[in-house]
Amino acid sequence: MGARPPAPVGHPASPSPHPTREDDPPAALRAALAAHPLVNLTGPLGSGKSWLAARLPDADVTDLSGPDPRATLHAALDAPGDPRRLLVLDGLDGADAQAAASALATPAARPPRPLLLLTRRPLLAHPAWMHTAPATVPLPQWSDDRLGRLPAAAGLHDPRARRLATGMAGGNPLVATAVCRALHAGTPPDTPGAVADQVAGELLHRLAAEAPGRHWHRSLFLLATLGAGDEVLLRGGPEAFDTLAALSIVSRDPLGLTVDEPFRHVIELAHQWRRPGPHRSARKRALTYRAGQLARTADHRTREELTLQGLFLSGVPELRDTIFPPSRPAAAVTAAVPGDADAIGRLMRRWADHGGLDARRTDRLVERWLGSDVSGFHLVRDRDSRLAGLAWLPRVERRTVGAVEPLLQQHTEPLLTEQPDDPGGLFLGAAYCPDPALHAHLLRYILRQAMTRPTRLLVSTPSPAYQRLLNGLRFQAHGAIRDDVYRCGRRPLVFSHDFAGDDMTHWLTRLAPLVPDPADGPPGPSPIGEIADALAHVRDPGRLAHSPLLGTPRTPTPQALGTWLADAVQALADSDDPTDAEAGWILRHYYFGPPRTHQQLAGRLHLSRATYFRRLRHGLTLLGDHLHQP
Repeated sequence: MGARPPAPVGHPASPSPHPTREDDPPAALRAALAAHPLVNLTGPLGSGKSWLAARLPDADVTDLSGPDPRATLHAALDAPGDPRRLLVLDGLDGADAQAAASALATPAARPPRPLLLLTRRPLLAHPAWMHTAPATVPLPQWSDDRLGRLPAAAGLHDPRARRLATGMAGGNPLVATAVCRALHAGTPPDTPGAVADQVAGELLHRLAAEAPGRHWHRSLFLLATLGAGDEVLLRGGPEAFDTLAALSIVSRDPLGLTVDEPFRHVIELAHQWRRPGPHRSARKRALTYRAGQLARTADHRTREELTLQGLFLSGVPELRDTIFPPSRPAAAVTAAVPGDADAIGRLMRRWADHGGLDARRTDRLVERWLGSDVSGFHLVRDRDSRLAGLAWLPRVERRTVGAVEPLLQQHTEPLLTEQPDDPGGLFLGAAYCPDPALHAHLLRYILRQAMTRPTRLLVSTPSPAYQRLLNGLRFQAHGAIRDDVYRCGRRPLVFSHDFAGDDMTHWLTRLAPLVPDPADGPPGPSPIGEIADALAHVRDPGRLAHSPLLGTPRTPTPQALGTWLADAVQALADSDDPTDAEAGWILRHYYFGPPRTHQQLAGRLHLSRATYFRRLRHGLTLLGDHLHQP
């Protein structure tokens, strides 16, 4: 990443200018210290552990991050004092400090006083502490309101500073205060990449205790850009991979290593600002690699992970901002039970107020939804098990179709044609979560539910924000329903996407048409991707207005492009050449006919998957050739 200036040391997150209950030690920590002689307070880099420990009453704090942690520890243990006072050991994240403190894993070696050890990862992740069973207390992330007070405390009163600090911090006070320092240094708040570059410098400086040297910096920036990376994508070999894996801000997931939020977001912003070309190339290369994996993978769980990774890499702004924000708080989503009905009613009233919907009309619809199947509501609970959001996501079947019909109306018949194995898929009628990070968690949960089975996902929504998101996700738009059912001045629009048989690689191709074709997979790059994207939105003039195909003499307007596509596909289907006619039949039925999956159409033609996609690509290639002929 190039040379960086030395970062300042010892900038603990500042409290709010007027102390609040949030500034007190968490109740879980107070209870653990009262009940256990050995307590481990854990939290990510910069989460405020040191700042909190310095304010504990009757505590002596020793920092082991210096050059001789073993001698420092012995001096602290031998110092005379009240045995009832708490001994706090900080700075335990470097290898030398960990080795020095591991002597305390043996009960006989501990002093006769309570111990509090501060670590970025739990002590139980280290072999020496496996059988010691310390009381582990995770430090929760800061709320946006609390973080928002830091710019004012730092002398920054520009509202843009508050928005930038809270948005980039993702609940981490070190990141928020580092943003404030960058702004004080003269970096303008409307250049988040430049701000992130200075913040990233501070993060790297603090991580040096875990991995001295700079040989891993470039790999970390690459990993943050990719979102998830295995040895093939990271290209550094086993040693570089292992170095990254050992960092406290890096975790393992099904697709390789990942950088924890909000650090990933900050580091990628800095990479994009410093090296925009390599940043873009790395993302394109990773998307191609993941698309190839997806085309070769049959396991549903792996396909689910690869598809979400593809969405992340696609670079579509609506998806990044809404589905992959820089904060990832702990949350659980579970199906509702009858005892949740009152809480659901209250939260749905807030949903109606938030969306400008008529409260009485919404109440009647919610009563109908609850009566059809209360488990169709999926509830979001935060780390403290408080109800934080919900989605009405019932499976469409005979007992729920009556509740679904008011939100589909004239679209009910064509969209809910019953199939023996799946009568209608999943239906999303409402989703509400005031916290943006938990809202993103809920959206990823909804997509996972549709992909895990897999099944078709139907959506009816009056929300312009959701409509933009669904267009960004390239869901098929079916138009508005007849009635303004929520009496809000907006008729809900209906969308769908079939996860059951549609090849996920094809979906990712429509999202990011620069993905090249995997072997025997669906179509990918331009001009094939441009033709496929236009066909996918042939009934949507607004989307066709942004098609690069409008530059040809045959297609000067969106209406002309839609007409040309329909005529060209029909002419291909009427061809005397059997291969061309088969390709035209596929294009006509997939893009112009009733919703069908590639799997269903291949079955009707008695074609193998590989042959089917070869025909599909052949048809798209012919359309591209015909469009550009003089």
